[in-house]
Amino acid sequence: MKNPAATFATALLAASLLLPPLTAQAGLIGTHEILAEQTLQADRDKVSEFLNRADVEKRLQTLQVPAALARSRVDALTPAETATLARQIDTLPAGGALSGSDFVVILLVALLVALIL
Repeated sequence: MKNPAATFATALLAASLLLPPLTAQAGLIGTHEILAEQTLQADRDKVSEFLNRADVEKRLQTLQVPAALARSRVDALTPAETATLARQIDTLPAGGALSGSDFVVILLVALLVALIL
């Protein structure tokens, strides 16, 4: 009868010779990648907060756009589109008066949502 330790050692040696070696790879994450991710999340949060405002929800209801659908479409925006929308939210006047370009952007977003419906 063979020694169980010798049998185990033989099986372990055979497995290590027959199986491909396992490799691990690691890479550095650049600062710009982390900042881009944080900026994207901040922009998404800003747009989400904007959509949660009562006056915006009322305006969406006036345009017959469900708020849940608008939120899901905002979540589907590309990072560049999200950044543009967040910048436009920052430039809106506090009194709620919209400039002609702001009105066009809001109209385009509403049309985009309506076309997707």
